Amino acid sequence: MKQAGLLSALMLTTTLNLVPWLAHANPLNLPALGDTTSGVISQQEEYELGRSWLKILRNQTPMVADPELKHYLESLTHRLSAASQLSDHRLIPLVIDSTVLNAFAAPGGIVGVNTGLFLHAETEPQFAAVLAHELAHLSQRHYARNVEEARNQSIPTAAALLGSILIMATAGGDAGAAALTSTVAGMQSAQLRFSRQFEREADNLGISTLANAGFDPQAMPAIFEQMNKASRYGSRPPEFLLTHPVTENRISDSRARADQMSTRKTVKNAGSLNYQLMRMRAAYISSNNIHEMARQLSKEVTVAADNAPVASRYGLALASLKARDFNTAEQQTNWLLQHYPDNPHMILLKVQLESETGKGKQALERINQLLSINPDSYPLQAAKAEVFLKQQNYTEARNILLNLSRSRPEDPDIWFELAEVQGLAEDIIGLHQSRAEYFFLNGNMDDAIKHLQYAMKMAEDNFALKSKLQQKLSNIRDYRQKLKNS
Repeated sequence: MKQAGLLSALMLTTTLNLVPWLAHANPLNLPALGDTTSGVISQQEEYELGRSWLKILRNQTPMVADPELKHYLESLTHRLSAASQLSDHRLIPLVIDSTVLNAFAAPGGIVGVNTGLFLHAETEPQFAAVLAHELAHLSQRHYARNVEEARNQSIPTAAALLGSILIMATAGGDAGAAALTSTVAGMQSAQLRFSRQFEREADNLGISTLANAGFDPQAMPAIFEQMNKASRYGSRPPEFLLTHPVTENRISDSRARADQMSTRKTVKNAGSLNYQLMRMRAAYISSNNIHEMARQLSKEVTVAADNAPVASRYGLALASLKARDFNTAEQQTNWLLQHYPDNPHMILLKVQLESETGKGKQALERINQLLSINPDSYPLQAAKAEVFLKQQNYTEARNILLNLSRSRPEDPDIWFELAEVQGLAEDIIGLHQSRAEYFFLNGNMDDAIKHLQYAMKMAEDNFALKSKLQQKLSNIRDYRQKLKNS
C-alpha cells in the first residue's frame, strides 16, 4: 500500500480532535473529555501530528489549486465550525483532486473533501451535512479517544502510532509504513467497534451543527440514503462508506434526530446557486476531455433553451473558454451576467474571458470594482494577478501574490505561483525564498533547505536579508530534527 493511501485510511478510521462543548448542557449525554484523554495525547500533540501528516498528504496527493473552489469550501467550513462544538478553529480545508466520493477530518484541524463529494451531493445542505459530520469527529477528539481505548486494552498504539507517522513525515521510507501497518492491524477490531459509537456521535452533533448554521437538518439522512442506494449498484461502495458505514438503522436514527431539530429556524431549500456553480466547476476541473464536456453541455443548453440550468450554461462557458471557443464562451457569459449581474462567479468568468481575448484593461476595471467592495477576497486578488500575468506585467502580479502570501502563509499554491512570477520578474532571490516555503509546506525539507542556501549565496552583502534567511533555515532544520527525535 502506498504511504499516502495508508495514512488516509488511518486518519479516516481514527479521525480526531479539537474541541469540547459549548457552555449549554449536553443534550446527547456524550462522554466529557477530561485529563485522561489529554494525558495520552494532548491537543497540541494532535495539532503537530496533523500538520506533519498534512505535509505528506500534499506531497503525495493531487490537490485542487482553483481559488474559487477553495474559497467556497473554506467559507462553508468556517460557517459550519462557528455553529459547531469546536473550540479550536485553526482549520485547513482542502479540495482533493479525485472524483471518488470521500471526505475526512484529521489531526490539526485538517478537513478534506474530494471533488467527488461536489459531484455526488446534489444540494448545498447535503454537502454541508458531510462537512458537519467531519467537524463533529474533530470536536469530540475521536482520534485521541481511539488511542485512549487502545491503551486501556494494552494495545501499545499511542507511541507506535505517533512514532511511525513521524518517521514517515521525516524520512518517507518504508520503515514508517511498516510500523503503521502493524499498528493499525493491532487496533483494527477495537477501532471497528469504537467507530460505530463515533459515527453516532458525529451524526447527532453534525445534525445539530446543520440546524445551528441555518441548514435543513434533514439533509444528513438524505445524503446517507442517497449514498446507500448508490452503493447497491456497484461492486465497490464509495470510499466514504468504507470508513463511515451507513445502515438502514443509522439512516433512521439520523432522521429521528433531524426531526427533533424541526423547531429550529432553518433554511429549507434545494441549495444555493453558488453551490451548483461550484459543482459544475468541480466537474470542469475533473474533466479529462474538455471538448466532450463542451459538446454535451452545448447539446443540453440548446435542447432546453431558456429552461437550461444556470449551472449548465456556466459549465459551457468554462469549457468553451478552455477550448478557446470564444464565441460560445462570450455568448453564455453575457447571458449569465445579464441575469446575475452581481454574482462574483459570473463576473470572474467575464474577467477571464476578457483577459484571454486581449481586453486586459476592461478586465482590470471590472475586477477593481469588485475589489473596492471586498478588498481582501482571495479569488479576486488571484484573478487580478492572473490578468497582470497575461499582460506580462510580472511586477504587479508579483506584488499581488506577495500580499496573498502574507494573508495565506500556509497555502502552498500561493507560494508556487509566486515563485513562478518572481522568476519571470527576474527576482531570483525571491524565487528561491518562495520555493523554499512551497517545498516546506509539501514536506520536502531537503529542497526547502537547498533553496534557502541558494538565496543566501545570492544575498551577498545584504546582511539584513541574510540574517532573515539564516533564521528561516535554522527553523526548518530545527523542525526536521524535532520530528526525527519524536
